[in-house]
Amino acid sequence: MAKRLDEYLRISMAVIDNALDKYLPPARRAPVTIHKAMRYSVFSGGKRIRPIIVIEACRVCASGKRAPLKRCLNDALVIGCAVEMVHAYSLIHDDLPSMDDDNYRRGLPTSHRVFGEANAILAGDALLTFAFNILSKRLDAKAGIEAIKELSEAVGTYGMVGGQAIDIGYKGKAVKALTRKHINAMKTARLFEASAKLGAIAARASDKEIRAMALFGRSTGAAFQIVDDIMDGEGPAPTRGKRGALERQARNVTGKAKAALKVFAGRADTLGEIADFMLRRRG
Repeated sequence: MAKRLDEYLRISMAVIDNALDKYLPPARRAPVTIHKAMRYSVFSGGKRIRPIIVIEACRVCASGKRAPLKRCLNDALVIGCAVEMVHAYSLIHDDLPSMDDDNYRRGLPTSHRVFGEANAILAGDALLTFAFNILSKRLDAKAGIEAIKELSEAVGTYGMVGGQAIDIGYKGKAVKALTRKHINAMKTARLFEASAKLGAIAARASDKEIRAMALFGRSTGAAFQIVDDIMDGEGPAPTRGKRGALERQARNVTGKAKAALKVFAGRADTLGEIADFMLRRRG
Protein backbone atom coordinates (compact mmCIF):
# COMPACT_ATOMS: atom_id res chain seq x y z
CA MET A 1 0.00 0.00 0.00
CA ALA A 2 2.79 2.44 0.96
CA LYS A 3 4.66 1.68 -2.28
CA ARG A 4 1.53 2.30 -4.34
CA LEU A 5 0.90 5.59 -2.55
CA ASP A 6 4.51 6.68 -3.05
CA GLU A 7 4.16 6.09 -6.80
CA TYR A 8 0.83 7.91 -6.88
CA LEU A 9 2.34 10.92 -5.06
CA ARG A 10 5.41 10.92 -7.34
CA ILE A 11 3.29 10.95 -10.51
CA SER A 12 0.91 13.56 -9.09
CA MET A 13 3.81 15.83 -8.12
CA ALA A 14 5.22 15.61 -11.65
CA VAL A 15 1.86 16.54 -13.20
CA ILE A 16 1.45 19.48 -10.82
CA ASP A 17 5.02 20.69 -11.38
CA ASN A 18 4.52 20.59 -15.16
CA ALA A 19 1.33 22.64 -14.82
CA LEU A 20 2.97 25.15 -12.47
CA ASP A 21 5.84 25.55 -14.93
CA LYS A 22 3.32 26.30 -17.68
CA TYR A 23 1.20 28.73 -15.65
CA LEU A 24 3.99 30.75 -14.01
CA PRO A 25 5.73 33.52 -15.99
CA PRO A 26 9.06 32.44 -17.52
CA ALA A 27 12.12 33.33 -15.44
CA ARG A 28 13.58 35.30 -18.38
CA ARG A 29 10.52 37.53 -18.72
CA ALA A 30 10.75 41.03 -17.23
CA PRO A 31 10.74 41.86 -14.38
CA VAL A 32 13.28 39.04 -14.22
CA THR A 33 14.14 39.24 -10.52
CA ILE A 34 10.53 38.87 -9.39
CA HIS A 35 9.79 36.02 -11.78
CA LYS A 36 12.96 34.21 -10.68
CA ALA A 37 11.99 34.72 -7.04
CA MET A 38 8.48 33.36 -7.67
CA ARG A 39 9.86 30.24 -9.33
CA TYR A 40 12.58 29.81 -6.71
CA SER A 41 10.00 29.50 -3.94
CA VAL A 42 7.46 27.44 -5.90
CA PHE A 43 10.07 24.91 -7.08
CA SER A 44 11.96 24.56 -3.80
CA GLY A 45 11.08 20.95 -3.04
CA GLY A 46 7.51 21.07 -1.75
CA LYS A 47 5.52 17.81 -1.62
CA ARG A 48 2.45 19.38 -3.31
CA ILE A 49 0.14 17.82 -0.70
CA ARG A 50 -2.49 20.55 -0.92
CA PRO A 51 -2.95 20.42 -4.71
CA ILE A 52 -2.86 16.62 -4.56
CA ILE A 53 -5.76 16.78 -2.09
CA VAL A 54 -7.62 19.12 -4.49
CA ILE A 55 -7.20 16.68 -7.37
CA GLU A 56 -7.97 13.52 -5.42
CA ALA A 57 -11.02 15.08 -3.74
CA CYS A 58 -12.27 15.98 -7.20
CA ARG A 59 -11.68 12.44 -8.45
CA VAL A 60 -13.62 10.99 -5.52
CA CYS A 61 -16.58 13.35 -5.88
CA ALA A 62 -16.71 13.16 -9.68
CA SER A 63 -16.99 9.35 -9.73
CA GLY A 64 -20.39 8.46 -11.11
CA LYS A 65 -21.39 12.09 -11.74
CA ARG A 66 -22.78 13.42 -15.00
CA ALA A 67 -20.02 16.05 -15.17
CA PRO A 68 -17.19 14.74 -17.41
CA LEU A 69 -14.35 13.45 -15.24
CA LYS A 70 -11.64 14.83 -17.54
CA ARG A 71 -13.06 18.36 -17.43
CA CYS A 72 -13.45 18.21 -13.65
CA LEU A 73 -9.87 17.01 -13.18
CA ASN A 74 -8.55 19.72 -15.53
CA ASP A 75 -10.32 22.31 -13.37
CA ALA A 76 -8.94 20.67 -10.23
CA LEU A 77 -5.40 20.89 -11.61
CA VAL A 78 -5.80 24.63 -12.23
CA ILE A 79 -7.23 25.10 -8.74
CA GLY A 80 -4.49 22.97 -7.20
CA CYS A 81 -1.84 25.12 -8.86
CA ALA A 82 -3.52 28.25 -7.52
CA VAL A 83 -3.52 26.74 -4.02
CA GLU A 84 0.18 25.89 -4.32
CA MET A 85 0.98 29.45 -5.39
CA VAL A 86 -0.89 30.75 -2.36
CA HIS A 87 0.99 28.31 -0.14
CA ALA A 88 4.34 29.44 -1.59
CA TYR A 89 3.39 33.09 -1.04
CA SER A 90 2.56 32.37 2.59
CA LEU A 91 5.92 30.68 3.18
CA ILE A 92 7.86 33.58 1.64
CA HIS A 93 6.11 36.03 3.93
CA ASP A 94 6.29 33.77 7.00
CA ASP A 95 10.07 33.58 6.61
CA LEU A 96 10.60 37.35 6.49
CA PRO A 97 12.62 39.04 9.27
CA SER A 98 9.48 40.89 10.39
CA MET A 99 7.57 37.60 10.75
CA ASP A 100 9.25 34.29 11.74
CA ASP A 101 12.72 35.42 10.60
CA ASP A 102 13.90 32.13 9.08
CA ASN A 103 17.04 31.85 6.98
CA TYR A 104 16.42 28.37 5.55
CA ARG A 105 13.43 26.42 4.29
CA ARG A 106 13.64 22.83 3.06
CA GLY A 107 17.41 23.07 3.37
CA LEU A 108 17.68 26.06 1.01
CA PRO A 109 18.19 29.76 1.77
CA THR A 110 14.84 31.53 2.11
CA SER A 111 13.66 33.91 -0.60
CA HIS A 112 14.66 37.10 1.20
CA ARG A 113 18.18 35.70 1.73
CA VAL A 114 18.57 35.10 -2.01
CA PHE A 115 16.68 38.03 -3.56
CA GLY A 116 16.51 40.60 -0.77
CA GLU A 117 13.61 41.41 1.51
CA ALA A 118 11.83 43.84 -0.83
CA ASN A 119 11.91 41.44 -3.78
CA ALA A 120 10.76 38.56 -1.56
CA ILE A 121 7.73 40.59 -0.44
CA LEU A 122 6.91 41.44 -4.05
CA ALA A 123 7.34 37.82 -5.17
CA GLY A 124 4.91 36.71 -2.47
CA ASP A 125 2.45 39.41 -3.50
CA ALA A 126 2.81 38.34 -7.14
CA LEU A 127 2.17 34.67 -6.38
CA LEU A 128 -0.97 35.51 -4.40
CA THR A 129 -2.24 37.73 -7.20
CA PHE A 130 -1.32 35.26 -9.93
CA ALA A 131 -3.22 32.47 -8.17
CA PHE A 132 -6.49 34.36 -8.60
CA ASN A 133 -5.50 35.34 -12.13
CA ILE A 134 -5.30 31.73 -13.30
CA LEU A 135 -8.59 30.88 -11.56
CA SER A 136 -10.32 33.71 -13.41
CA LYS A 137 -8.73 32.88 -16.79
CA ARG A 138 -8.75 29.09 -16.88
CA LEU A 139 -12.09 28.12 -15.29
CA ASP A 140 -15.59 28.78 -16.54
CA ALA A 141 -17.48 31.63 -14.88
CA LYS A 142 -19.39 29.55 -12.29
CA ALA A 143 -16.46 27.36 -11.24
CA GLY A 144 -14.10 30.34 -11.25
CA ILE A 145 -16.30 32.46 -8.99
CA GLU A 146 -16.84 29.61 -6.53
CA ALA A 147 -13.12 28.80 -6.44
CA ILE A 148 -12.13 32.45 -5.97
CA LYS A 149 -14.69 32.85 -3.18
CA GLU A 150 -13.50 29.77 -1.26
CA LEU A 151 -9.78 30.39 -1.68
CA SER A 152 -9.98 34.10 -0.85
CA GLU A 153 -11.87 33.33 2.37
CA ALA A 154 -9.27 30.72 3.33
CA VAL A 155 -6.40 33.15 2.72
CA GLY A 156 -7.84 36.36 4.19
CA THR A 157 -8.54 37.64 7.67
CA TYR A 158 -10.88 34.72 8.40
CA GLY A 159 -8.07 32.29 7.53
CA MET A 160 -4.30 32.43 7.01
CA VAL A 161 -3.80 36.18 7.31
CA GLY A 162 -6.04 36.40 10.35
CA GLY A 163 -4.26 33.50 12.03
CA GLN A 164 -0.87 35.07 11.35
CA ALA A 165 -2.06 38.41 12.74
CA ILE A 166 -3.25 36.77 15.97
CA ASP A 167 0.00 34.84 16.21
CA ILE A 168 2.04 38.03 15.87
CA GLY A 169 -0.01 39.59 18.66
CA TYR A 170 1.15 36.80 21.00
CA LYS A 171 4.81 36.96 19.99
CA GLY A 172 6.97 36.60 23.10
CA LYS A 173 3.93 35.84 25.26
CA ALA A 174 2.53 32.64 26.73
CA VAL A 175 -0.27 31.23 24.58
CA LYS A 176 -3.06 29.08 26.01
CA ALA A 177 -3.65 25.74 24.33
CA LEU A 178 -7.11 26.75 23.09
CA THR A 179 -5.75 29.97 21.56
CA ARG A 180 -2.92 28.07 19.87
CA LYS A 181 -5.45 25.60 18.48
CA HIS A 182 -7.47 28.52 17.06
CA ILE A 183 -4.37 30.10 15.51
CA ASN A 184 -3.34 26.80 13.93
CA ALA A 185 -6.84 26.23 12.59
CA MET A 186 -6.67 29.56 10.78
CA LYS A 187 -3.01 29.52 9.69
CA THR A 188 -2.72 25.89 8.61
CA ALA A 189 -5.91 23.84 8.70
CA ARG A 190 -8.01 26.39 6.83
CA LEU A 191 -6.02 26.00 3.59
CA PHE A 192 -6.25 22.20 3.85
CA GLU A 193 -10.00 22.54 4.35
CA ALA A 194 -10.21 24.80 1.31
CA SER A 195 -8.15 22.35 -0.77
CA ALA A 196 -10.53 19.46 -0.12
CA LYS A 197 -13.61 21.66 -0.62
CA LEU A 198 -12.21 23.09 -3.84
CA GLY A 199 -11.72 19.58 -5.21
CA ALA A 200 -15.36 18.84 -4.46
CA ILE A 201 -16.40 22.13 -6.07
CA ALA A 202 -14.43 21.25 -9.22
CA ALA A 203 -16.41 17.99 -9.36
CA ARG A 204 -19.75 19.82 -9.04
CA ALA A 205 -20.36 17.81 -5.86
CA SER A 206 -23.41 17.89 -3.63
CA ASP A 207 -23.56 20.01 -0.48
CA LYS A 208 -23.27 16.83 1.62
CA GLU A 209 -20.09 15.81 -0.21
CA ILE A 210 -18.60 19.30 0.09
CA ARG A 211 -19.25 19.29 3.86
CA ALA A 212 -17.59 15.88 4.18
CA MET A 213 -14.54 17.06 2.26
CA ALA A 214 -14.38 20.22 4.37
CA LEU A 215 -14.25 18.13 7.55
CA PHE A 216 -11.64 15.83 6.04
CA GLY A 217 -9.45 18.77 5.03
CA ARG A 218 -9.86 20.62 8.32
CA SER A 219 -8.98 17.54 10.37
CA THR A 220 -6.08 16.59 8.11
CA GLY A 221 -4.72 20.13 8.40
CA ALA A 222 -4.96 19.97 12.18
CA ALA A 223 -2.99 16.71 12.19
CA PHE A 224 -0.42 18.23 9.82
CA GLN A 225 0.18 21.11 12.24
CA ILE A 226 0.44 18.79 15.24
CA VAL A 227 3.10 16.74 13.44
CA ASP A 228 4.94 20.00 12.73
CA ASP A 229 4.79 20.82 16.44
CA ILE A 230 6.18 17.38 17.26
CA MET A 231 9.09 17.84 14.85
CA ASP A 232 9.81 21.33 16.17
CA GLY A 233 9.69 20.12 19.77
CA GLU A 234 11.88 17.06 19.53
CA GLY A 235 14.43 17.14 22.33
CA PRO A 236 15.45 15.81 25.76
CA ALA A 237 13.43 13.76 28.23
CA PRO A 238 11.32 16.60 29.71
CA THR A 239 9.56 17.06 26.35
CA ARG A 240 8.69 13.39 25.86
CA GLY A 241 5.45 13.48 27.83
CA LYS A 242 4.20 16.37 25.74
CA ARG A 243 5.35 14.59 22.59
CA GLY A 244 3.28 11.54 23.47
CA ALA A 245 0.20 13.69 24.04
CA LEU A 246 0.70 15.41 20.70
CA GLU A 247 1.07 12.08 18.92
CA ARG A 248 -2.24 10.92 20.40
CA GLN A 249 -3.90 14.16 19.30
CA ALA A 250 -2.55 13.71 15.78
CA ARG A 251 -3.87 10.15 15.59
CA ASN A 252 -7.27 11.25 16.90
CA VAL A 253 -7.78 14.05 14.40
CA THR A 254 -6.52 11.82 11.57
CA GLY A 255 -9.19 9.33 12.65
CA LYS A 256 -11.79 12.11 12.36
CA ALA A 257 -10.50 12.96 8.90
CA LYS A 258 -10.83 9.38 7.70
CA ALA A 259 -14.26 9.00 9.33
CA ALA A 260 -15.48 11.97 7.28
CA LEU A 261 -14.74 9.96 4.13
CA LYS A 262 -17.23 7.20 4.95
CA VAL A 263 -19.91 9.04 3.00
CA PHE A 264 -17.98 8.14 -0.17
CA ALA A 265 -18.40 4.39 0.37
CA GLY A 266 -14.83 3.28 -0.30
CA ARG A 267 -14.10 5.65 -3.19
CA ALA A 268 -11.84 7.80 -0.99
CA ASP A 269 -9.32 5.20 0.19
CA THR A 270 -6.44 7.12 -1.38
CA LEU A 271 -7.38 10.26 0.55
CA GLY A 272 -7.35 8.17 3.72
CA GLU A 273 -3.87 6.91 2.82
CA ILE A 274 -2.73 10.50 2.26
CA ALA A 275 -3.98 11.41 5.74
CA ASP A 276 -1.98 8.50 7.19
CA PHE A 277 1.06 9.54 5.13
CA MET A 278 0.97 13.04 6.61
CA LEU A 279 0.69 11.56 10.07
CA ARG A 280 3.90 9.56 9.49
CA ARG A 281 5.91 12.31 7.82
CA ARG A 282 9.14 13.54 9.36
CA GLY A 283 9.92 16.51 7.14
